[in-house]
Amino acid sequence: MKRIPSITAAILVILLIMSGCQSEEEATNNEEDETGIEEDENDEKVIEQDVEEEAEPVYDQTYPLTGIGTNEDVDYRAFGVMIENSQSARPHSGLYQADVVYEVLAEGSITRLLAIFHSQQPERIGNVRSARDYYIYLNNGLNAIYASAGGSPGAFDLIEQRAVDFISGLVYDGTYFTRSSHRNAPHNMYTTFANLVEAAEQIGYDTSLKPPELPFTEELELTEGADVTEFEIDYGSSSNNVQYSYDRENKVYVRSVGGQLVNDSETNDPVAPKNVFIVETEHRVIDDQGRRHVDIESGGNAYLIQEGVLQEVEWRNVDGVLLPYKDGDRLSLLPGQTFINLVPTNNGGIESRVSIPADANAGS
Repeated sequence: MKRIPSITAAILVILLIMSGCQSEEEATNNEEDETGIEEDENDEKVIEQDVEEEAEPVYDQTYPLTGIGTNEDVDYRAFGVMIENSQSARPHSGLYQADVVYEVLAEGSITRLLAIFHSQQPERIGNVRSARDYYIYLNNGLNAIYASAGGSPGAFDLIEQRAVDFISGLVYDGTYFTRSSHRNAPHNMYTTFANLVEAAEQIGYDTSLKPPELPFTEELELTEGADVTEFEIDYGSSSNNVQYSYDRENKVYVRSVGGQLVNDSETNDPVAPKNVFIVETEHRVIDDQGRRHVDIESGGNAYLIQEGVLQEVEWRNVDGVLLPYKDGDRLSLLPGQTFINLVPTNNGGIESRVSIPADANAGS
């Protein structure tokens, strides 16, 4: 048998070792390349998933009185309900679910609330109280069916003239309106959104009429203003004066009356409007019961308070709706609930009626 020379054998061994090392290195490089590709692809998938999760929802409809998007039907009638605001009537039920709330003095230093319900349909609304003529005009500006328990002579004149689609809590007491045993009359009448719909259909009112669309914007239309996180509206009584405190996290103003939070009676949800619109109007006592005439037509001084900022504006009545204007241009509301507080022009007007603590500003 022929033997391979030792030098030649050594060279072959070295070549075999080098070839094996090169193969292992190539295999390792290939594995690293493949792993890198897989990681890049996974990163891309994660990024794509994050983008999908953060995408803004797309809605087919917008609630006309809140500016909030929805995929539900919005082509139906709103209901305006008279809500009592005396100490005996607090806390309220369903008020936090109203789209728009008008607050106006009734008699003395006690206000009454006209709560307009559309986007939400409360299972309990109250306390229901009597009508005044200026509330009816404000109600009609939002094309709502109006519900109350009784009313002033001026209000009944409008009802008898069929100037408003009206549901009487006194006529339907015990059917579409109920009495609570937890409070004494007349502070104990309640209804529901579903009952109001059923009553309206029984009477024969058209319930398919959509409310007018209020002007909304997603971002604050700020030209100039003061930073305000707390303020009080003076209605002439420490137990009835209204306070608002800014909730910075939710960007709403939490409402109190007489220094007490007015959270919902059933759910404990706060009444917390996105927009507070304070308008100065002429108030005039017209009878020995202290009832008033309130001018809701002429326009005048106003404050628009949104997201911690107060703007001095003016108000105008546009087709029955009170809206803010600045330098002749209409301003928009932010999506959410709107409270419209009317204050008298006498005794200094809006400047004396709205007080702002010196340290209650967004910069403090």
